Amino acid sequence: MSFCATSIFLLLFSFLTSFSFRVSAQDPTYINNSCPDTSTYTRNSTYFTNLQTLLSSLSSPDASYSSGFQNDVVGEPPDGVSGLFSCTGGVSPELCRSCVAFSVKDTLVRCPNQKEVMILYDQCMLRYSFLRVSVKDPTYVYHVCPNTTTYTRNSTYLANLQTLLSSLSSRNASYSAGFQNATAGQAPDRVTGLFLCRGDITPEVCRRCVVFAVNETVTRCPNEREVTLYYDKCLLRYSNGNILSTLITNGGIILFNTQNITSNQIGFRDLVLSTMNQTATEASTSPRRFATGKANFTAFQTLYGLVQCTPDLISQDCLRCLNQIVNQLPMDRIGGRLIVPSCSSIFQLSPFYSESNIETPQAQLDSAPPPQPISIPSPQPGEGGNSSVIVIAVVVPITVIFLLVVAVFSFRSKRKTTAYETEPLADGDDITTAG
Repeated sequence: MSFCATSIFLLLFSFLTSFSFRVSAQDPTYINNSCPDTSTYTRNSTYFTNLQTLLSSLSSPDASYSSGFQNDVVGEPPDGVSGLFSCTGGVSPELCRSCVAFSVKDTLVRCPNQKEVMILYDQCMLRYSFLRVSVKDPTYVYHVCPNTTTYTRNSTYLANLQTLLSSLSSRNASYSAGFQNATAGQAPDRVTGLFLCRGDITPEVCRRCVVFAVNETVTRCPNEREVTLYYDKCLLRYSNGNILSTLITNGGIILFNTQNITSNQIGFRDLVLSTMNQTATEASTSPRRFATGKANFTAFQTLYGLVQCTPDLISQDCLRCLNQIVNQLPMDRIGGRLIVPSCSSIFQLSPFYSESNIETPQAQLDSAPPPQPISIPSPQPGEGGNSSVIVIAVVVPITVIFLLVVAVFSFRSKRKTTAYETEPLADGDDITTAG
């Protein structure tokens, strides 16, 4: 009996000691998760066995924490599972290891039995899915995160930012409209943000781009209060200042095709200016602040153009923004793009936008009544804070199926520049607006 009592005491002491150690160490800060109920597994299934093997591999002592990234695949369809972890830039290997180990345990609590999971912390991100690579990640273009104002871990601003990003990337966000903006918290810790998707893409492509941007923001711009992320198909912005319904044209980038116009350069320039300015006028009067246009350059070549503003701008500000950036397009090239926070313009001597996806969203928007601000409850899990969110959408949000497509990718290399070169706008080239 004495031996039994002693054993129980030792076990209890060991448990309490380990528990004390766990709570004394600071866990990674939870930000967001996505685990749709569209596909689930059972605990005795082959999928669950493969998932356990995958998570053990990603959180093993031999994982590549020093590089901050690792992916793996276990099993074969239909029970195969692929996954990865990615740690925030600047995080030490030990903090990376600690965050990944924590996320592996936390994912089975937050997302039990889900086959598709993404869970995001301030120091790392963990994703896994039964899907193999079928959709590429959104193409990164540029980011702006001036190191002028930062926030600290466990701050009120971070809690408000978590609330904001959770709202913008939620399954109820306005992906069908391609635009949503929001505000979370109160001054001086208020954060405002928005996403804008290119007007010719589907709601699902928009959703994937926004979710990807939300995940990447903590990697590309850790602890920054003001962030702009540009991708080929979407834009994500947030700031501690007011960026809503405000014309902002600094902090942009020019992209241009490496091939020059070799004949009739003046005629091509005139065609680009006339086509893009006409398209800009159409966009400024469209509720979506989006328009496309095309014109014949030669008997065998057609110029295609696309312009867009954030729909929260008034018509005059949208046209003002577009007119200014159109005049800065690289019209000595066969294609170019200029993107600033409030608007963008693209031209090219080959088709690049989807005409089939343009009319349907427009019809939906034109038939919708004027939107009213709606309140969204703050997320409760983790350290989400008590902030309230006011969302101003262009249309009443339409619920879309929230499928998280998890890509298993090799360690990402720099984007190829054989087709296009990029050139951030220098200070002297920033487009400013008169007060």
